[in-house]
Amino acid sequence: MLKNEIYLLGVSAAVILGLLMLILLYLVIRKWMEHRIRRKINESIQMLSPQIFEYISEGKISRHLHLDSDIKKKAAEELLSKFAAYLTGEDETEKLREFADSHLRNYFQRQLKSRRWSIRMNALFHIEDLHLTELQSHVLETAMKERISHDERVQSLRILAVFQYEGIFDLLLSNSDNLSDGELRNIILRLNDHKFCEFILGFHQAGKQLKYAVVDAAGIRKDLKYVNFIESVYASYHGETRLRAVKALSSLGVVKDLSPYLKLRHSGDWKERMMAAKLFGSLKEPELLPYLLELLHDASWWVRSQAGQSIMLFPDGREKLQLVLETSNDAYAKDMAWEWMNKGDFV
Repeated sequence: MLKNEIYLLGVSAAVILGLLMLILLYLVIRKWMEHRIRRKINESIQMLSPQIFEYISEGKISRHLHLDSDIKKKAAEELLSKFAAYLTGEDETEKLREFADSHLRNYFQRQLKSRRWSIRMNALFHIEDLHLTELQSHVLETAMKERISHDERVQSLRILAVFQYEGIFDLLLSNSDNLSDGELRNIILRLNDHKFCEFILGFHQAGKQLKYAVVDAAGIRKDLKYVNFIESVYASYHGETRLRAVKALSSLGVVKDLSPYLKLRHSGDWKERMMAAKLFGSLKEPELLPYLLELLHDASWWVRSQAGQSIMLFPDGREKLQLVLETSNDAYAKDMAWEWMNKGDFV
């Protein structure tokens, strides 16, 4: 009985050892193949680099330039992405895009249908970098798929925004529940003014996350023509949407009429009081300083901190904080005044 158990243990150990050796052999061979492919790609990059650069800079196609293998196409893909990151001239950028379209369009189409997620994502990133608008229909097909990873959907929508796709508003409207406001904002910021105005016109149709993203984007664009829109959002909405509107106005540093915003300093929501302090600081109107000094004595640390920061934006802000240090009976307000007066000493 004992001999049988020892025999079985020995056989099991031998089998496990054999499996481990096979796994090790597989990993070694795989690593060797990866190094071999990488070496071939690097060799192709060395060969193709002057030929592709000559076409981009001078428009000359070398008769020796043939992308007749996936290795060479991979090398060209890497070269074009590298050039795209540095080129600024319109002519050179257009030649780069034309080269990618004529030599790599089918290659990227195949990659978009790969079973491997990493290859599909890589193709999407390169399509954006090289601005291959000819592949818009294929990117749209990817974005419309039901079974698709979240990252692929976001990247596909981002590309369609870069390409100023005609139906981008409806597409984001139907996908907004599955995306965060940050992801939506990132997509919307790639739109030109004409396409962005479609989102402003259709704002009331949008879901919560898309509304947040549109208001944020209006502030980030820092264009005064959006002030009317943002102020209308402030007047028509409550809660987080209204807070986003105040934040956007703070980014612009302009309001048409101060009076609707003064009541925020008495809000029962500390976040609204904090955003009031932020807005007052961005406006830098002298008559707002007393309100900021009032908010410096708020019960919320966040409100006090924002008030202190905003006061320091005024030309005589330091003197006002010094006065708080000398005359206030509120220890928390004095601490915050001291902190902002000495902020630069700790940076």
